[in-house]
Amino acid sequence: MRTIIILIIILSLFTMATFSQTQISTIKQNRDMNGAPLRNMSVQTDSPNSISCVMTTYTYDSIRALTEINDPYWADAYPWISADGLRLYYTSQANDNQLMFTQRPNTNSNFVTPTIVPISVLFSFSYWISLNELDVYVCNGNKLYYTHRNTISSPFNAPVSISLLGTSWSFISGASLNALQNELFLYSANIGIIEFSRSSDTSFTYTRTLPTPTGYQILPGQLSKDELTFFFGARYNLGKTLLFQMTRASSTDSFDISTFEQIQGINDNSVHNFQPSMSDNLEWVAFGRNPDNTWTGDDLFIAHKKTISTIISPVEKQIFSFGYPNPAFEDFSISYNTTSNTPITLSIYSSEGKFIYEEVINPSNESIKIGTRTMKDGQYFYRLSQFTNQSTRFWTGKFVVIH
Repeated sequence: MRTIIILIIILSLFTMATFSQTQISTIKQNRDMNGAPLRNMSVQTDSPNSISCVMTTYTYDSIRALTEINDPYWADAYPWISADGLRLYYTSQANDNQLMFTQRPNTNSNFVTPTIVPISVLFSFSYWISLNELDVYVCNGNKLYYTHRNTISSPFNAPVSISLLGTSWSFISGASLNALQNELFLYSANIGIIEFSRSSDTSFTYTRTLPTPTGYQILPGQLSKDELTFFFGARYNLGKTLLFQMTRASSTDSFDISTFEQIQGINDNSVHNFQPSMSDNLEWVAFGRNPDNTWTGDDLFIAHKKTISTIISPVEKQIFSFGYPNPAFEDFSISYNTTSNTPITLSIYSSEGKFIYEEVINPSNESIKIGTRTMKDGQYFYRLSQFTNQSTRFWTGKFVVIH
């Protein structure tokens, strides 16, 4: 059985590796070690080799390999960590890709010896567990299954196949749902992260594909417990996979490209970082690392969210802006107000995540006008960003161009 699993994995990784990429067109053509463009702006980075990108305002530390769990010869992957950070489920290749469970008495302790959680789905790759740990969604590369148990100590029922309507895919994994289980995020090797809404007890219908910046390949991710943040792996032009996030104001909103940020402090730029799962308030993140992007090289890690002290008041951490007219025809003006005199970077993206325009502006001007006559009809996103030694300030907005 293990030989069959390895063959399927090799074919799947080949599909992922050949996923086509396009490059971002930017003002400045200097590029980093992975070929990603370095924009004409000052950015914070984890190390000199990290991809040039907007960073989160928070960071992680206390990163350690889960050596008490990781098998030295086989993959340990796709973790799911509980809201309190004390319980962990994951996929174990050493146990024929079965679901494993472990826990720790407190956050300063190691996890105990894992045990198998029997679920009868052949060739499984990943598992997603509900907050109460009674519902599980299983991906085996070709199909999605659901199973339930009445109590944590009870066995799971026979898995039920879940239909995915409205799109096609090649290799799926990394299912992630909201608390009501009516919103589904799923990774597809030929598409990226695809979103579905529930259409029946045993089916979901395609909603849209999660947007990403041009040139980035998005990889499996997971929705935060409060449903406002989506963590995921992404790589630029087949470079190293790093952990990123998108955010939304409420659970009914959609994630959009203007909030695409690299997670600070957690990424090791010499290896691939992927498959994150977060506890409450993003305090703990369980994730995988792999030096050579092979299935057997996957190991589990855990990191803790670090509180960043700052002398900047909370009010100063935001840029307040208002855009008009909306819809725009000949031009679109953005009025902004900030208490800092640090230069502001204006970035504009299309609804598909394509980079359109970038300019460094003087914060004392309080407004900027953008010519939209040559822009195609459609929806666009803008982001105002300020970078200082103490914090990152930003504001995002949307506007529509109609001629």
